Amino acid sequence: MRARRGVEGTTTWWDLVREDFATHGRRPLSPGFHALAAHRLGRSSMDDRSLKGRLAWTLARAARVLVVNLYGVELPPDASVGRRLHLPHAQGVVLVPGSVIGDDCLVRHNVTLGLGSATRGGRPVVGDRVQFGPGSSAVGAVTVGDDVLVGPHALVIDDVPAGSRVLAPVATVRPPRPAANRVDVREDPQRFRGEPSPVAGAGGSGPAEDG
Repeated sequence: MRARRGVEGTTTWWDLVREDFATHGRRPLSPGFHALAAHRLGRSSMDDRSLKGRLAWTLARAARVLVVNLYGVELPPDASVGRRLHLPHAQGVVLVPGSVIGDDCLVRHNVTLGLGSATRGGRPVVGDRVQFGPGSSAVGAVTVGDDVLVGPHALVIDDVPAGSRVLAPVATVRPPRPAANRVDVREDPQRFRGEPSPVAGAGGSGPAEDG
């Protein structure tokens, strides 16, 4: 079986899996390697109507179900994944069908390449040597150029030129609240969760509720 379009046409499924194995430190129990092996098998067999192809497709579907349920990684066979993709913490990674990611990319946990809205449809196309930080996303018909760094929790909704960095706003540190406005969860855990407080209502003592 040959690899489908998006990866070199002369590269076999087995060649790609061997590269993925090396990329993940030759660790047979690596979740990232498992996810990619299932994806490679599915992509190489999805259009193969021979008996061998149908058996491979059935095995790939079963492997994909296991990968999704064990690791939360969704790499559908009709997403185009380049060579030597590295998934160092393969948890919560989602690529929608039709999305494209190039060679030698690095995708950390909780990353999504997703569909756009009704007015911004399409799927992301990601170049080579792109790095996605934890919690980052690319949504809709956007193109991310080669050698781009997408920082943690950044949201990409516009095209990104090659070599750029995409950074999310840094969290702000604010001064402590006045002591009178603080909630001690050890004394009143229900109030901390937003539930009616027995401490506040017991015997009519405690602060009155807003009406």
